[in-house]
Amino acid sequence: MAEPNRAPTISDVAALAGVSSATVSYVLSGRRNGDHRISEETQHRVLHAVETLGYVPNQTARHLRRRRTERVCLALPHLGIPSYDLLAAQLDRAAEAHGYTTVIAVLGSAEREQRVFDQLRRGLADGAIVVSEHSLAHELTPIVQAGVALVTMSNFPAPAGADSVQTTEEETTHEAICFLTARGHRRIGFIGDAGMAASPWRFQGYRRALREQGIPDADCLCTYYGTASREQAYRCAAQMLSHSDRPTAIFAATDLAAISAIWAARDAGLRIPQDIAVIGAGNIPEGAITSPPLTTIGPLKVDYSPVFTMLFSRLAGEAPEAGRAHVIPWQLIERSSA
Repeated sequence: MAEPNRAPTISDVAALAGVSSATVSYVLSGRRNGDHRISEETQHRVLHAVETLGYVPNQTARHLRRRRTERVCLALPHLGIPSYDLLAAQLDRAAEAHGYTTVIAVLGSAEREQRVFDQLRRGLADGAIVVSEHSLAHELTPIVQAGVALVTMSNFPAPAGADSVQTTEEETTHEAICFLTARGHRRIGFIGDAGMAASPWRFQGYRRALREQGIPDADCLCTYYGTASREQAYRCAAQMLSHSDRPTAIFAATDLAAISAIWAARDAGLRIPQDIAVIGAGNIPEGAITSPPLTTIGPLKVDYSPVFTMLFSRLAGEAPEAGRAHVIPWQLIERSSA
């Protein structure tokens, strides 16, 4: 019997039930005792002893023995993006259904990336979804080699042995800019993150469409950045619209930035889309109810279930070693802002 003020151990349970510690372990884990089935009477004695003593299995020790954490990690570039919030919520539900808990890690900088990736390599989680804004194949390779089930969400190549989820955002951005030029717009501003780190594919689609339409860079406004926050995007749009040769249309690399551009245009006394057309990216729910409703590019329905299917099938050992790729198609969604 356990001593007062001491947590009961598996040995205490075994002594009270009159069985071996191994039998207690088999009963609590649901495993067979080799080729022998543990009788219902024995199981009842063990479970009664567990309840009587208030025994709680040492989860940490169990995870160390099994070399599993029963956790999955979601690594994000930063927080505050509606699509990331939705991804996290859907992953948490999927993880719970598969018996896992979710850990969220914010990458943010090269130093933080390295810390998170080191922790994953050392066993932070059994599997991970890494949302990448730049190429990370080299940094992620040791994580795959350590046996972590990995899915990347990026148009950059994934490391060997990992699955990847990509989008058609560059092609759809190109379509959106052509949509604007077909309506006579020649000066089309671009609002994106500093250095285009978070939207390289959208920026490439933007520049390619302008070149194909014979619009030189000097005639467009593509040097205004700032989608890290609504405030930064508003300031960028306000500065862009204050020019005497202001653009007649704005493409923003995120819907949040596009909505801020609509606010800035209104405050400047401009009508949308008569005086300035605005297109965003991402198709967040807020865009459909802004005034006017936001024309955007993105998936018609934001459903991350294919991502989770790849992750949990890899955790279950059912995935091909070479890795798989899944493409989420984006579309131009026409509303009233353009």
